[in-house]
Parts: sequence; C-alpha cells; structure tokens
Amino acid sequence: MKSNSKEKISNYIKGFVIFILVIILIINLSVIIKTNVNPSKIPDVIGYKPFIVLSGSMQDEIDVGDLVIVKNVDAKDLKEKDIIAYRTADGFVTTHRIINVINKENDVCFETKGDNNNTKDDVIVCSNSIEGKYQFKISKLGNVILFIQEPLGFTIMMLVILIICILVYMVANKKKDKTIEFASEEEMKEFEEFKKAKERRLKRKGD
Repeated sequence: MKSNSKEKISNYIKGFVIFILVIILIINLSVIIKTNVNPSKIPDVIGYKPFIVLSGSMQDEIDVGDLVIVKNVDAKDLKEKDIIAYRTADGFVTTHRIINVINKENDVCFETKGDNNNTKDDVIVCSNSIEGKYQFKISKLGNVILFIQEPLGFTIMMLVILIICILVYMVANKKKDKTIEFASEEEMKEFEEFKKAKERRLKRKGD
C-alpha cells in the first residue's frame, strides 16, 4: 500500500512538471509568433507583458531589479495615480505614474512622473505609446533574469539543471533498487515457507 501511494505521488509530480513545461513551451511559441508578426510591438501573453526595472525612479513602490507585470488596457480606462508602462521614442520602456489626464479630440494622453523623481516626465504619453497598466511585481526576479542572460549566468543555470536531473535520476534508481530488493526478500520468504510446508507434508506421509 505504501509503495502504491509513493508511486501515485511520483506520477502526480511528473505530471505537474510536464504540465509546467508544456505551458512554458506554449508561452515561448506565442511570444516568438507575435514577435515575427509585429516586430515593432512588444509581445504579450494573454494580454500580459513582463518588464525588468532598471532605474530607481519608482522607489519605494517598485525597486531596481524587480520584474513588473503590466496588462493591455484601453487608454480611455486609465486615470490619475495609475501606473503605466510606456514606450519612449528611442524604444525604451518606462514605468511611471499618471499625474494628469489630457483628453484630446481623437485621443487621450497623459502626463507622467516617477514617484522618486522631483520633476514630471518631459514627454506627453499618448495611447499608441502605452504598453499596459501595472498589475504587480516580483521582487528582484529581474536581476535573476538579467544574470541568466549573461554567458556565466546561463552556464551556471545549465549546470544547476544538470545536477538536479542527475540527483532525480539517482533517487529514482535507488528507489527502484529498494523495490526490487524488497520484492526479492518477499519471494525468498515465500519460497522458504513453501519449502518448509512441503517438507512437513512429506514427513507426515512418511509417518
């Protein structure tokens, strides 16, 4: 019974890992396809986009090295105090807070400012430059991603994955060996009991 329970748990874990890998594969394919279809636009996954924060202009709300997640949104739904990510003329993405809404005849634009900056941004942000509305952050994950993108970081990550795979393989083989050993011991006991029972039957016949 215990062996069956462990096997079920092991199968559940394997299934979960495969599920996560499939999700990651789908996300990567989605990003690649969207990048090829529209190279000038930052790709999203079901409407969400990740950005790594490289400056301290939004401290203490958002810190350097955080990974921020923004969601596609209609510019008309944005209001003062919302935090948005917008694309600058030179292609960089900035995540700042709206301090003023400017309604135009055919568009809506915004004045923005970093919480940690003394002055507002020089540019007026209009709807075609907005990448999304800030949803949440994952603290310092951006630093990890940047490190992995470096040759040294990538090498370390691959070594860690390799070591984990080797350990999992060793543990699985150890469990398999124990199961075989356990089965052999059980078979040996059954054989000994059968042998003794046979000897008792022969002895009774002899008597």
